[in-house]
Amino acid sequence: MRIACLQFNPELGRLPENIARVNALLEAASPQNIDLLVLPELAFTGYNYPSFSSILPHLEPTASGPSTNWARATASRLNCIVTVGYPELCTPPPASSTKTQDLSPAGEAIAYNSTVTVSPTSQILAHYRKTHLYYTDETWAQESPSGWLSTSLTFAPKTCPERGVRANFGICMDLNPHKFEAPWEAYEFASHALASGSELLVLSMAWLTGLDALELAAHAEEPDLSTLSYWVGRLKPLVEAEKEVIAVFGNRCGQEAGKNPLGIEEGVRYAGSSWIGKVGNGVVKIWDIMGRAEEGVVVADTEKEPKWALRLQSRDKELAE
Repeated sequence: MRIACLQFNPELGRLPENIARVNALLEAASPQNIDLLVLPELAFTGYNYPSFSSILPHLEPTASGPSTNWARATASRLNCIVTVGYPELCTPPPASSTKTQDLSPAGEAIAYNSTVTVSPTSQILAHYRKTHLYYTDETWAQESPSGWLSTSLTFAPKTCPERGVRANFGICMDLNPHKFEAPWEAYEFASHALASGSELLVLSMAWLTGLDALELAAHAEEPDLSTLSYWVGRLKPLVEAEKEVIAVFGNRCGQEAGKNPLGIEEGVRYAGSSWIGKVGNGVVKIWDIMGRAEEGVVVADTEKEPKWALRLQSRDKELAE
């Protein structure tokens, strides 16, 4: 397969401009014969909303708003599967068929932090709602009522026969222990992927970095190896398994205004470093990885040998070449 991640710096609340930016990046990169394109979490709306009222104007109907429409058009144009993150608004169904998972305790419509995955023929192949919420999500979104999503995707690669692939979907904080309270060793996301027999991980991210703006600018084209090490550490059950699983981490870059967890007004910055690789048999192999503040498209051909191989050290959070 040929897999692509698009990494960019969306501006908060500027959906038309963000869509235009992504289209320009795709046109400049002109990725050829790709089978899967992955965009970041809340790709076209930006991420750091402080309240439900602030994100409300940007919420989109389930699998039918601007982000899904863009995914359909792009999947058709590039003849590939597309995954994009968006803020979902669940409207109440008719009273005769009310589903409690689509309503708040007050009987109102509720929102989710979601991804939608679309086929080249506009079919919705997967719709996933974030299971582990970060503190920012908790101001407006609900946890997924159905938990992790593992499903089969059918690829019709351009260079080899059609094949079905078992895929697990995740969004950013899903990689962490639930509410940072669950045991580290539970590895909820990775354990589920392993138990599901997954062959592919698709993660849309808006992962933060502690680096300041000057540090990001000074090393814009270098990946954040500390972040990469942490991500891989959270995949430990899959890294140690006696099979290989393709991992696609589509993160965003740049910065947004907002408050930190202590309520102090300060900008938030993102780690970038989107990568495509595979894990298993004690080794992490990487086809390619982007810089921490780099915009563009990274493409990997999974039929070719990866560029780098890393081995997990005894401590979960560290890697060594």
